[in-house]
Amino acid sequence: MTTQSPTSSEQDSSPNIARGLPGSWRVWGIISLGALAFFAGRQLVLEPPAPSRTTNPTTEINYDAYSVGITSVLYNADGRIEYTLEASEQIHYLDNTTVLTNPFVRLYQDSGARWNIVARSGRIHGAAESDDIERLDLSDEVELFQIDELGSRMTLATEFISIYPGPETMDTDREVIMSTEHLRQTAMGMHADINQDKLTFLSQVRGRYEVESSQP
Repeated sequence: MTTQSPTSSEQDSSPNIARGLPGSWRVWGIISLGALAFFAGRQLVLEPPAPSRTTNPTTEINYDAYSVGITSVLYNADGRIEYTLEASEQIHYLDNTTVLTNPFVRLYQDSGARWNIVARSGRIHGAAESDDIERLDLSDEVELFQIDELGSRMTLATEFISIYPGPETMDTDREVIMSTEHLRQTAMGMHADINQDKLTFLSQVRGRYEVESSQP
């Protein structure tokens, strides 16, 4: 029995397949690398950049003094006390303003009476050519109270007021509530002359006066 030898086409088929395998792996390798680069590119685009951990070494400091629990006293030309100022915290800034925490101000008058003023916060505006206080702004739960020689107390409550130590005046355009033993009055805006002990309410003045009954 004679065995038929394989034809040339059959002999060449196996080597052709063997040569084809490395080529196909190269193609799949290129496709895989392309897919990896694509997804890596998506990762680079989608991930936000990490925040910089470097700090600016030239950060400006805009204040030059800090104090806690200091009391300031200002005297007039005759050596009498014009006012005292206390605060739990004071920060003086380079623009010649001072921020106050929990300020307490006492304003003295020629008659000897005084206004006591408390607030949650305040800001001193210094004069341009001196160390004098040009204006003192008080804000957040401002309360002014005065006790006369008979012991009667008058209270003014507002959310903001400006005090001018030079002319000895006070001004606000906010609502003001005045309370005494028998009177409760509200108004929008007020001007006060500290030295003359005169209050001027500007608009929308409303009040209620209560008198104690003489009957038992």
